[in-house]
Amino acid sequence: MKNLLTPFRVGLLVLVSAAFLFVFITFVRKGGLSRSEASDYYAYFHDASGLGQKSRVQIAGIPVGEVTKIELQGTRAKVWIRVRRDVGVRSNASIAKRSESLLGDYQLDLVPGTEDQAKLADGAEIPTVIDQQGMQQIFESLGKITGDIQAVTFALRETLGGQKGANSLEHIVSNLIRVTDALDSTVRRSGEQLDTIMSNVEAVSSDVRGATRGEDAQIRLIIDNIRRITDDTRDVMASVKEMVGTNNGDVKEGVAGIKDTLDRLNRTLANVETITQNVKDGKGTVGALLSDERMGKKLSETLDDVSDYANQLTGLKTQVGIRSEYLFSQGRAKDTFELRLVPKPDKYYLLELVDDPRGTVEKVTVQTNPPNVGNPVTQEIRTTTNSLKFSAEFAKRYYFATLRFGLIESTGGVGADLHFLNDSLTMKIDAFNFSDRELKYPRVRTTAELKLFSHILLTAGADDILNQQVPDSATGRLLTGRDFFLGGGIFFTDDDLKAILSTAGGAIPTQ
Repeated sequence: MKNLLTPFRVGLLVLVSAAFLFVFITFVRKGGLSRSEASDYYAYFHDASGLGQKSRVQIAGIPVGEVTKIELQGTRAKVWIRVRRDVGVRSNASIAKRSESLLGDYQLDLVPGTEDQAKLADGAEIPTVIDQQGMQQIFESLGKITGDIQAVTFALRETLGGQKGANSLEHIVSNLIRVTDALDSTVRRSGEQLDTIMSNVEAVSSDVRGATRGEDAQIRLIIDNIRRITDDTRDVMASVKEMVGTNNGDVKEGVAGIKDTLDRLNRTLANVETITQNVKDGKGTVGALLSDERMGKKLSETLDDVSDYANQLTGLKTQVGIRSEYLFSQGRAKDTFELRLVPKPDKYYLLELVDDPRGTVEKVTVQTNPPNVGNPVTQEIRTTTNSLKFSAEFAKRYYFATLRFGLIESTGGVGADLHFLNDSLTMKIDAFNFSDRELKYPRVRTTAELKLFSHILLTAGADDILNQQVPDSATGRLLTGRDFFLGGGIFFTDDDLKAILSTAGGAIPTQ
């Protein structure tokens, strides 16, 4: 009996496990929604890549269903979805495909429609479909943008390359230094005068605004008094004229001067009356200033604009840096001149001129016609030229990390910085040169920067870590491939250069 009990228990355990496995597989195959609690709908997509069975269907980020089947109907994909009945899909519902991540996984966003529309029947079509652009189209667009950036950098290389470009840059930098010295001297001499002028303008604007607010009755009273005075003066003038006209001899000659004086006084009072009437009517500059409240408002706005510009001018920080790094495999040094414009603590603009010993590699195809004996008809000649490379990046900081993008050594690229020890230690990674056919992978560089004594910089890292080393057969220069470097430099904040750049930017005329 004991010999039969053990096999019986084993068999019973196997049957229970098989039943549990069958129920589990059936539940997983069918998904979390059954036909009794959900409805099936379908929609047509031009591109269903990234979708599959059990892909999520959600509303406002909350899952409400899943994809059950995908069929090919002509040139379109017919996607069946199963949605909970309590959602209430209406006739004006819409559905869109959205990427979950950069790995190519997609999900469906469902808008069930408004309650004033009729509900869709089970098995009906969702008529409104929003096809999102796929990652392939995005990469193709990025490729075109990279081509345009390369065209711009080629033009800059032609302009700034060679000894002539270097001499021009040296001349420009020397001129900037002289201009910043002159501007700094002028601003320092005129700073106190500018503060006094601004204070006087504010005081005048306050007085004018107070004079034009609620003083209309007094101005009218003054004008009426002046009018009465002029009337009385005319009566006096009439009496004097009569007196002068009735006397003869010396009396008439004696009062002739009085008559002329009174005539001039009469004309003067008439002019005063005209002026006061124009001021009352708001004519002329003084009248507009005293009667139009908008003038005071515009003057106040002008002062605010001048104050904002002064704040921006004093808030902009300019950092200049020079560093040199020795490349061990290359056996040469790489020199970099850096200019960093910092309008706010969490963002900055980076401009660099780089003297890279790798230079610029160009390929030229030469065709021999007629071909020489023993030589191929078509030959490819590779030339390496020394030229300055240019970087222009925009950087934005988020907590302890900084993200950068733009031109990195004359090609499009991106980068990221991680800051530690109160920004004394920075770990950097840059990726650029994505479209170079000579490189199997993009050029990736990692750098560790250590700041000492507020103005000294030490650097170490590895350049082009993903590609194999390829030297130039003629010169021995390393064209591509991994290379380690060690270097240092100095950096400082130049307030003079900050002021000239801000003033030059404000002097550019607007269209």
